[in-house]
Amino acid sequence: MLFHRTRIASALAAVTTIVIVTGCQSAAATNPPPANIGAGNLAPAPVTFALPTYAQPPGQPQASQPTYPPPAGQQGQPPQGGPQQGGQQQGGQQLSRSYPAPTPSSGLASGGMVDLHNLTIGTKIVTSPERGGLYSCQTTFTGGGASATGAWYHNDGTYDLTIKPTVDGSVSWPHELSITVNGSSRVFTGNDLPDHNTGTYPISRSDDAYQYDRNPNSISAQTVLLELPANPQIAPQPQCSAGMTGIFLTGAYVFNAVDAGGRDAVATEIQDPCGGHPQSSGAYHYHGYSPCVNGDAKTHALIGYALDGFGIYGPYDANGGYLSNADLDECHGHLRTVDWDGAQTEIYHYHANYEFPYTVGCFRGAPTRVNGGGGQGGQQSEQPGGGGPGGQPGGGDQGGPPPP
Repeated sequence: MLFHRTRIASALAAVTTIVIVTGCQSAAATNPPPANIGAGNLAPAPVTFALPTYAQPPGQPQASQPTYPPPAGQQGQPPQGGPQQGGQQQGGQQLSRSYPAPTPSSGLASGGMVDLHNLTIGTKIVTSPERGGLYSCQTTFTGGGASATGAWYHNDGTYDLTIKPTVDGSVSWPHELSITVNGSSRVFTGNDLPDHNTGTYPISRSDDAYQYDRNPNSISAQTVLLELPANPQIAPQPQCSAGMTGIFLTGAYVFNAVDAGGRDAVATEIQDPCGGHPQSSGAYHYHGYSPCVNGDAKTHALIGYALDGFGIYGPYDANGGYLSNADLDECHGHLRTVDWDGAQTEIYHYHANYEFPYTVGCFRGAPTRVNGGGGQGGQQSEQPGGGGPGGQPGGGDQGGPPPP
């Protein structure tokens, strides 16, 4: 049986290998519209971190600390980055993102609502499973990433997702993804190029995102080969995460919640409106829920698979209510009845939502080893191999100097 990205109701499995090659690029988008999505009850937690500095190319003056808001004339200018490598720039178009209002529900911890204007910046990197934390195989982070934050980043340890800048542009890609169930295995083949448009990468100097994040990488095609268990089983103990955590049905990889510096990647790094960007080898990936998955439909839908074979579902329950961290366990999932391989099945699964660690906080099953694909979202350097029960090597996001 062969499935394609459109709607796949199947499970994850014990992944064997992912080999990543090269060949792509991205674009950018405009800032998201305001979202009045109801008040959540997320407790703010103050956070401080040192922002890395970027070396300028020879002959260029050292960049000064960005000002907020962006200087007049910088916001919304067309990108002037390098040539596209396999992607098709959609002339003059900009991506945009939206967030459908959830349905209130008294049966959910947050009342089924979420406040996207005041999301807690994630700082909980833990050495054992903990709700709302990332159980990371790696505990020391030395990589780079975004160089500054702006008005979306609040002093009380929260951030406003609705005003966070996004990378400009709109680039389409020759997307490939197939999923085949073969006996006890679910086999994924593809090229890591998403079925939606992306922003333009490397981030151009003319992009307002550049003053915060100077991602110098281009999106490039990868060789995706994943073999996961079609009928995953819960392991005796949760397993730690070391970089790549799974794949969305868009065809692109999912990395865990932190960048190479160990910071909340969704809150800190600047991605395109679909929540993705490339790392140093060109692999386009997400760190959290993407509003471009399944058209951001407010349904209890399968949107991807974790490396232990269990499914990843979106941020809503069957009634359209938002599932907060308080509704999920320490690995960011729970055991419920969902549509699984075309049948209503009670099975463990994860949920991607708007709260750190966003997708998989730890693995409830035995994750597959990923060769050449893993790594954190940090933009300048790759995360070294994490080892540990997850057994996945680090990968990394961005490398090299900022674009000219």
